[in-house]
Amino acid sequence: MNPSDTIIQLVVARCVGEIERLNVHCGVLCKSSKFFQNAMKPEWTDTQAGPNVIDLSDNPVDAVSDYVKWLYYDTIPNKQYEAVADTREEKAEEAEKVFVALAKSYVFGEKIIDVRYKNAVLQTISTAQKLFDWSMGPESVKIVYEGTPPQSPLRRLIVENVAYIAHEDSKESVSWMQFLNEYPEDAKADMLQTMVKVRPSRPDSSPGVVSYLEEE
Repeated sequence: MNPSDTIIQLVVARCVGEIERLNVHCGVLCKSSKFFQNAMKPEWTDTQAGPNVIDLSDNPVDAVSDYVKWLYYDTIPNKQYEAVADTREEKAEEAEKVFVALAKSYVFGEKIIDVRYKNAVLQTISTAQKLFDWSMGPESVKIVYEGTPPQSPLRRLIVENVAYIAHEDSKESVSWMQFLNEYPEDAKADMLQTMVKVRPSRPDSSPGVVSYLEEE
């Protein structure tokens, strides 16, 4: 980082009618994002925002702020990746808050075309899943599916996680069955296809035809 480097202001919406300006050195901002590298070109200058100002008000302020922190410190901000809940419901709630924040960060990385950042967020999601011993829920999966292309590596992580470890636990207060009911339809389609791919072929394991007959 060059201390005399130009300072770029990222304008983000804090809440309705309020904005916040995040200051970033130009060289730091452009080190891995193709979007920001292009945004610094003269022909991309936003005449309304002014020189050295980039309007990011359509993006979650926390996601932009976390990205700036990552640029300087090369680490994803710690969002408490171990549940301290007493009940299964509380554990699910705590985990999903983290997954929602990370999903928004990944989608932001997709928007600004920063592969290095997306990889860092994806690794953090994987670590969080192991520490929580929990998987991404319907809200975080919906964010990912609304903000990423079909070939997204994070989509693949989500669907393969379900394909390999989802099981019948409908008696639990928060269950895989509940998640599968509430996941986005396109996510469920991907999950079903992946389940078929990873499931071993067992043609003789299905119930006999007698189990399907109605009583006369």
